[in-house]
Amino acid sequence: MKKETYQLFKPLLFIVLFSFLLIFPQWVTKGVIFGADSIFHYNRFYEAAMQIKNWNYSYFISIYGFQQSGRIVNAVYGPFFAYFQGLLVLLGRSWFGYQLLSRFVLGVIAGLSMYKLLKAAKIKDEISIPIALLYLTTFSIQYWTMRQGFTSWGAAFLPYCFIPAIRFTFYKEVHPIQLAVSVALIFQVHLLSTLFLIIMYIPFFVYGFFQTQKKLKVIGQGLLSVGLALLLTANVWLALLFLRMENRLLDPFINGLMDNNAINTGSSYWIITPYPLVLFLIGQIIYLVVRWRNMAKWKRILHSVYLLFIMLSTTLVPWKWMVDRGIKFAELIQFPFRFFIPATILLLLIGAMTLNRFVKWRKLSCWILTIFALIGAIQASVDTYQQAKIAEKHHYVLRSSLHVHTAGTYQEQRQAVFDSNLDLLLQKIRKSTPDYVPVYNSIKGYNTYNLYAEKVIFKEGFTKVVNNDGSLSLTWDSDGGQTELPVVVYKKTKLILNQQVLKNYELKLSTFGNPTVTSKQGVNKLTISFTVPVYFTFALWVTILTWLGLVLYWLYYRIKGYDFQVLHSE
Repeated sequence: MKKETYQLFKPLLFIVLFSFLLIFPQWVTKGVIFGADSIFHYNRFYEAAMQIKNWNYSYFISIYGFQQSGRIVNAVYGPFFAYFQGLLVLLGRSWFGYQLLSRFVLGVIAGLSMYKLLKAAKIKDEISIPIALLYLTTFSIQYWTMRQGFTSWGAAFLPYCFIPAIRFTFYKEVHPIQLAVSVALIFQVHLLSTLFLIIMYIPFFVYGFFQTQKKLKVIGQGLLSVGLALLLTANVWLALLFLRMENRLLDPFINGLMDNNAINTGSSYWIITPYPLVLFLIGQIIYLVVRWRNMAKWKRILHSVYLLFIMLSTTLVPWKWMVDRGIKFAELIQFPFRFFIPATILLLLIGAMTLNRFVKWRKLSCWILTIFALIGAIQASVDTYQQAKIAEKHHYVLRSSLHVHTAGTYQEQRQAVFDSNLDLLLQKIRKSTPDYVPVYNSIKGYNTYNLYAEKVIFKEGFTKVVNNDGSLSLTWDSDGGQTELPVVVYKKTKLILNQQVLKNYELKLSTFGNPTVTSKQGVNKLTISFTVPVYFTFALWVTILTWLGLVLYWLYYRIKGYDFQVLHSE
């Protein structure tokens, strides 16, 4: 390999090898690591995987996952990215294979994302590469490994999506495509991370706007970015809009004990994962005290935003008080430790910028940072090994809880993790998470998790078959009379019972939209589908074509050999 080629691909090579290093212990030991969010997300991705495999597409209702209940999840939770995860599930061939593959892909994306941010901030490779590797060992990324917390996927893209703020600070102008793609990308992956990104953007764009002499041009570029971002995300925000206009959806649970999930209380492990991160925290405090007066204004803003996220991740903010008073922002956040993700990114960026200033110490800094990254890798490997061993010792795949319902023995559940029949595990371990189901009656006094389990998970005696047109059919035997069905009905859900279309106003629906129908004697058949509004179908194709157009635009620049970089690293 020529030296120039090696230098070009060196960052990617190191990140790929390091990502493989992180999954290698689990691969060798066959450790099974399932966290609290695993079954919910695995149902989402199983849904997408089976639709891809069987070419039975249902953009809205679940026809494979979530007990084939017809509930809507993926359409309001990163639909395009869910299909990407579905591809990983198919490539993984089993849930164990998917765990390894998804961890590896997450590591590569997160490493390249952080590296690109550091290069945008003009950090040399001696500093940027090892810090990118170190980022992979922080709990922001390991959250997916340990608990299948989907926030880690947002954390993987967040550094890259922060580049427009750095660019605007340096050059006082907006690159409309870059800004639009950055916002749209994170929006398509994880909605809460979009909120983090906007909070990160605001101080830098306000500062840059008042610094620039071309305010009208910047406003025009900004409006163009907003318009393009709306086109690139129309499939998500329009789906949320029309579903909430016509349905009352059950939001994710409200955490009444948020004070226990801050980094200075029950979630302090975010600070010490990995241990070298503590040195960055201490070093940043010292640097801030010593250099504050001599800092450039934009660096003060960078430090201030970092400190804001640190504060938000602690109990310095009265989170419980806010939740008790029904403040929506606090209810949306759920766990204050999530704010430590952008704090981690900004901390590593600040650390890299500080070390990059000491030219004579760069080689030494490179070795020290590499050692830090290796310490982080060892710590991550030990943590995953211990969690897998604890699960094996106590004979569980997913730790038992009030809302986790299991079937079969531990050995059968564990074997299902390695089985190519992906549905097997989801039948043996079920969690009654009711997010986004429609609510037709008051839920006051109900445990929504238990109610969902009763109405959907524990209903037996029904055979469910997916049809080629993406609809779902239920059959059951009856002696006649009323039968409540384990499917969920939204305003646009279409039901055909024994070849007769059921009108919405004729339906008798439970609190969570389970229909009660009059069965005939013998075999009954109900077909469930979803009527997609014409305007949404149009918006969906606009979104797809806009993304494809941008990809072709990028390829055109690459083929022509033009420099498509919007922010030079030198």
